[in-house]
Amino acid sequence: MTKTSRDTLRIATNGVLIAVYVVLSYLSFETGGVKITLVSLPVILCAVLFGPIDALIVGLLGGFAEQMIRYGFTATTLLWILPEAVRGLFVGLSLRLLRQSADSIAKKSAVFFAVCLIAAPITSVLNTLVFAFDATLFGYYEYHMIWGVFGVRVALGFATALITAAAVTPVIAALRYSARMKR
Repeated sequence: MTKTSRDTLRIATNGVLIAVYVVLSYLSFETGGVKITLVSLPVILCAVLFGPIDALIVGLLGGFAEQMIRYGFTATTLLWILPEAVRGLFVGLSLRLLRQSADSIAKKSAVFFAVCLIAAPITSVLNTLVFAFDATLFGYYEYHMIWGVFGVRVALGFATALITAAAVTPVIAALRYSARMKR
């Protein structure tokens, strides 16, 4: 495959992952200051397949598309898209620094699960800070809705990180198997 073909495939895949992000955002559940969502799945998958920059882009553009469709552009739109983008950047950089490739993740995924679990509280803290800023700016700040459920938000972040890592692992294995079969 030529470099141009690989780049085209990468860009097209990123576009599909951004669309999956938006679809998953509609399948999320929000209640009492807590959001249960699997939007991190396409971001993490992109981090494994293409690295930190592509994962950052999928997180930013997926989050931006979600914000624009659901809420329109506000003073805090750009802040709301940062947590998932940071997750993608963190996971992609961590996997690269730990020399974890898609092949190694498909075979032995303990390090991958650990990286996803470390990224979870980082994302939860960023989401909470953005929530607190947004609530203060727009006048709906209530301590119990933001900080009172912080522990629940972090716990759910760990749970969704486990679910996401468990879902991404067989996808990576299948993609690797498919690539070997084409040779």
